Amino acid sequence: MFGEHFFTARLPESEVLQRGYAPLKRIEAYWQSLHDAENLNHQLSKRQDIDPRGIGQDLRNAFILERISADICRIRVSGSVLNDLAGGSARGLPFARLFETGAHKALARIVTESFDRGHLARLTIGTPRIGLQPGTVGEMRLFPLGTESGEVTRLLGAVAFAGRKAPVARALSLRGAQHQSVGVAKSAPLEAERFRPTHVPYLRVLCEEKE
Repeated sequence: MFGEHFFTARLPESEVLQRGYAPLKRIEAYWQSLHDAENLNHQLSKRQDIDPRGIGQDLRNAFILERISADICRIRVSGSVLNDLAGGSARGLPFARLFETGAHKALARIVTESFDRGHLARLTIGTPRIGLQPGTVGEMRLFPLGTESGEVTRLLGAVAFAGRKAPVARALSLRGAQHQSVGVAKSAPLEAERFRPTHVPYLRVLCEEKE
């Protein structure tokens, strides 16, 4: 008689982020549990400590990077989210291949920081808008994995996107980055001129070096 009206409730942005980034939190909690166990001996968790069963439902969001030179690393193990971004199997690809060319210098500094100082890194990433299709915002986290000698040669990675299905075969932009000491490797303050603050308290944007 009066007809029916349907309303679609829009979730608050904070809840969208919380749901979308839940795999990141679970993978970080798993890595932290391994790190806490190893930290009794003042060491980082190791590659051989990583058990896929511990990551469980979030394996699709996980990956492992291997250092091959001072500022270059390749994808050693990749879940389906990274494979979708690469447009096929991402295993063996340089990590930088997933990103826009303009982000490569900043990305090199980020991975070098994680490998050299054993820092945890959080990257804010995004994909470009194509036509009427909006871009997608996401986050990556890189967790250092040590060797018996204490050297970091691999990083456990996690990637997730906020509120949307992960984009397929698109180059990622790098929108911000944060490093965090995990209390094992020696660390030094980041160079202030390389970063500028954002409206998000815990994020700083890497500034490109002038040629």
